[in-house]
Amino acid sequence: MAMQCVLWDFGDTLGNERWMLEAPAAVPRWPEVWSEVAGGERAGAWNRGELSDRDVVAAVAAHLAMTEQEVRTHSRWCCSRITFFELPWMIARRCSLPQALVTVNPDGFSDFIAPHYRLHEIFAAIVTSWEERMLDKGEMGLTALKRLGGSVLPGEALLIDNKEHNIEAWESRSGRGYLFRGEEQFQRDLRIGLRDLAVPAGLDAAG
Repeated sequence: MAMQCVLWDFGDTLGNERWMLEAPAAVPRWPEVWSEVAGGERAGAWNRGELSDRDVVAAVAAHLAMTEQEVRTHSRWCCSRITFFELPWMIARRCSLPQALVTVNPDGFSDFIAPHYRLHEIFAAIVTSWEERMLDKGEMGLTALKRLGGSVLPGEALLIDNKEHNIEAWESRSGRGYLFRGEEQFQRDLRIGLRDLAVPAGLDAAG
């Protein structure tokens, strides 16, 4: 089937997922505490919308010599400094096909990151795990297709994701998946297996 739309993962596909690990000058333990509090057992619950940004901010503040407002201010600062991978980000911004963002992320993503980077100007639909109350990229992909109008079949939609289990979940719904393994491999694949993505992005697939 010809590709009719693109579904993008966010963290470690479009942008470097380590954006929350830059510590304030006076709080060197920030990366360790953030990883412990926002990751681990809380991560799944936060990403499913069972915990809120407020819950996580309070938990981080309780482990550090910071007020909740200081934690929130620094977390927003971190989110404003996301490093995007140049080639995938360029393709997402230039692609002429309908596109959706399908991401496992908590409420803070929708409240700050999406508006800060004007993601709605790039993606016709944004499907987040916290809003859907699930981590299943297969089901989230189907939701994205509905929001894109419902006329595209899963086999006509390419999911680009850096996690193999997410690709497998989408392929189990008859979708087409591409495992992102870094920009160098992505650039090589654009010339062969992903030529139908390169062309709508205005790239010279043979170059």
